Amino acid sequence: MGLLEKSLLVSAISISGGCLNLKSFAIRSLVAVIFGPLIIVSAIYGHYFWLAFVLSVVVLSAHEYYDLAGKKGVKAQKFTGAMSSAIVVLALYFYGEYAFAPVIMFSFIVFLFVEIYRQEGSPTLSVPLTLFGPIYFGLLFGSFLLIRELPGRYGLHYEPAGTWIVTLILSTWVCDTAAYVIGSYFGKHKLIERISPKKSVEGTVAGFVFSVLTAYLCHIWFVQGLRVVDSLVIGAIAGSIGQYGDLFESMFTRDAGVKDTSTIIPGHGGIMDRFDSLTISAPVVYLYLRVVLI
Repeated sequence: MGLLEKSLLVSAISISGGCLNLKSFAIRSLVAVIFGPLIIVSAIYGHYFWLAFVLSVVVLSAHEYYDLAGKKGVKAQKFTGAMSSAIVVLALYFYGEYAFAPVIMFSFIVFLFVEIYRQEGSPTLSVPLTLFGPIYFGLLFGSFLLIRELPGRYGLHYEPAGTWIVTLILSTWVCDTAAYVIGSYFGKHKLIERISPKKSVEGTVAGFVFSVLTAYLCHIWFVQGLRVVDSLVIGAIAGSIGQYGDLFESMFTRDAGVKDTSTIIPGHGGIMDRFDSLTISAPVVYLYLRVVLI
């Protein structure tokens, strides 16, 4: 069984987890069977396929976040914020992380000019909140492009980076599933009840353990260009920092008084709901790989 087949098998199993209700589980599984393989294939092939995926997630996530802010009475610049987020992603893909600062500085100035001619909302709240989109989503989730392009940018073989991303994604999905299932059956101690009442310490520990185990299995099956310790670190990042990404998203939705950021993905909620863990873990994995490989 080759890399693609193994990755698709694990993705179909892991992304469908996280819910014990049979009807919801069936819907989630159907969505997973359709979209999970597309994500894995895009990561493996890279180039414009992966760029298109990351760009879509970033723009849609930024839009969902601005909608959450609207529920709190803050009217962000949805269009300019989403466009700035997209430009950050394109800059990271074509020029690397060094292009981020100029794009953000230019975006900030544009936001100020736009705010002068708007006649709604509070500029004091709108400008910094709009700027949050390209930073949180554009830079952090955009780090997936930095990971995928890392070898090629420094004269190494391009293909292995796809296996690193697949490892991070699968470790995250398995972590989410294990944390939910184990927490549902055995969770007795609440993690941070005021933000996420259903999360337990037992589920969190289980998520971390299964995440590292998944990364190890990925290393045995298909990972290229990394030592086993590097794969384990990716799993550890997904199982620890990645879980905080889920808590950050829960913090935003709870503050806005909603359960999900949207209903765009049947059975999963919004784009932010589905990719919250990866948004936080991707930049940390990139920084780690940047240090150990270059």
